Amino acid sequence: MKELTIQVNDANQRLDKFLFKTFPELKSGMLYKALRKKKIKINRKRANYDQMLQAGDQLQLFLPDDILQEKQVYLQKNAQLNVVYEDDNIVVIDKPAGLLSQSSKEQEDCVVERLKSYLYQKKEYDPKSEHHFTPSICNRLDRNTSGLIIGAKNAYASREINAAIQNHHIHKYYNAYVEGHVEKEGLIVLYLQKRETKAYISPTFKEGYQKAVMKIHPYKYENGNTWIKVELITGRFHQIRASMAYLGHPLVGDRKYGSLSSEDMKLDAYKIKIDPIEMEFETNEFTKK
Repeated sequence: MKELTIQVNDANQRLDKFLFKTFPELKSGMLYKALRKKKIKINRKRANYDQMLQAGDQLQLFLPDDILQEKQVYLQKNAQLNVVYEDDNIVVIDKPAGLLSQSSKEQEDCVVERLKSYLYQKKEYDPKSEHHFTPSICNRLDRNTSGLIIGAKNAYASREINAAIQNHHIHKYYNAYVEGHVEKEGLIVLYLQKRETKAYISPTFKEGYQKAVMKIHPYKYENGNTWIKVELITGRFHQIRASMAYLGHPLVGDRKYGSLSSEDMKLDAYKIKIDPIEMEFETNEFTKK
């Protein structure tokens, strides 16, 4: 028998989801059979699969020991993290080009792994006291895109920031270096479809395509090319890269979308602005210096 105390970061989620995330070896058939046979209890009472967990709940599990092995958390050593802003709930990180935002491969270097290590070193995250929660990021950037990423220190922050993104309360701004002389500025409305590792653009709606909207503003001409500022209205896969290539101005060095330049691609998420939400920040706008 194993007994767990539900922590704050474990609360406000269904029992079955918590168990699947906490114990990777636990399969659905075994879980629901154990619930029927009263081998899983909350506060010594029979539990239901959809019961919402509360902080402080005592969870009793009468299951084989080999099933009740919690997932081990790997922590990088000497992880470098450029922090732009931080409070009790979030960390705003400046990701360099070439670094993954997150990875499905265990122990691969990425922003998420560096964030976990950073908070562990600050004694703000202890994997031994958490059953399944780990610090996470709320927005992602492509490997070759640099710029600002919001990291969540706790489950509350993760829920609130992700909800704000879903409700379009978070606005993202980019600098991009594109080929040719761009004169047009204003709203760009196209339609985008992701196919494997590339985005395809249509000027009109097609089945399977999603609306892709952004605002562009050319502000500097350099070596026959143009620096533009971009405000993303929608956050589609490779939206800036694919849209600018469709308009005849691929990012310099973006060979996937037609650039012939040998230069490195320059796309940087330089500012994030958050509309008023319940969370309190010292500022609601994060801009790189």
